[in-house]
Amino acid sequence: MKLITDPAAARAVVPRPAATTLIVRDAPGGAGLEVLMVRRSPHASFMPGAYVFPGGAVDAADGSGEAAGACDEAAETLARRIGEVTQVGPQALAFAVAALRECFEECGLWLRPPEERAAGPAGVSGASGASGDDGAAARRAALRARLHGGEPLPALAREAGWPLATSALQPWSHWVTPVGLPKRFDTLFFVAAEPPGQAPSVDAGETTTLAWVHPPAALRAHAAGEFQMEFATVRTVESLAPWAEQGAAALLAHAAAQRHLPPLHPRLRLDPEGARMAILLPGQPGYDEATLR
Repeated sequence: MKLITDPAAARAVVPRPAATTLIVRDAPGGAGLEVLMVRRSPHASFMPGAYVFPGGAVDAADGSGEAAGACDEAAETLARRIGEVTQVGPQALAFAVAALRECFEECGLWLRPPEERAAGPAGVSGASGASGDDGAAARRAALRARLHGGEPLPALAREAGWPLATSALQPWSHWVTPVGLPKRFDTLFFVAAEPPGQAPSVDAGETTTLAWVHPPAALRAHAAGEFQMEFATVRTVESLAPWAEQGAAALLAHAAAQRHLPPLHPRLRLDPEGARMAILLPGQPGYDEATLR
């Protein structure tokens, strides 16, 4: 991706709001925490071939009144629980709904409120292998196809009688793409528990492969050149590592307790020819003197 080296032109690229969801679970057999990742198509215009978390840009419908009415939390609650923590204020509704929509679009998971995950309500999920689970999976597949066809998620949720479970999402981090890149995003990262009885699947368009990964194993594979990840993804996987052995419940409890997640603004340090030399984070040597800011 070609950099914009003219400072004025670089600053003119406004970051687009986006949301990403880290679906976590305890690995079968007690092997520790796993997080769901998807591999982007090699033909994608943004990060082709890279492993990422399900996510994408916020759409206008994500922050609509219809979306607010379909959520299991009031917009005021979202603004307080997510907006104040991440400094996005009332936009928290749009970010949260976008996270749910992209998760359903890219890996086919319809997230559920925490109090319902154990109950397994008919239609949304149900216990794996239970009678009716095939029917629930078929309903989700049909709704997903309609979502891919352009129908808005809030209308589909209302028709299905399923809430948009923003309560399933806990804010994890807030990243803003560096100045100088032609595509920039202002992205909230959320964590959420794997919904029981649902099996993720690729959309065969934007995503081509699914992988449940143990954070330390993903980092080792990336260092060996075997698991392609971009800068913010690597740092996010690193942030999960302290809970790699503690498991999903401990990570989700930590996320729920966070009260201050200001946006991270990486900067690019360029060489004299204008090629990218390094991505720097606040506090790192050279950050204040970075070429583009």
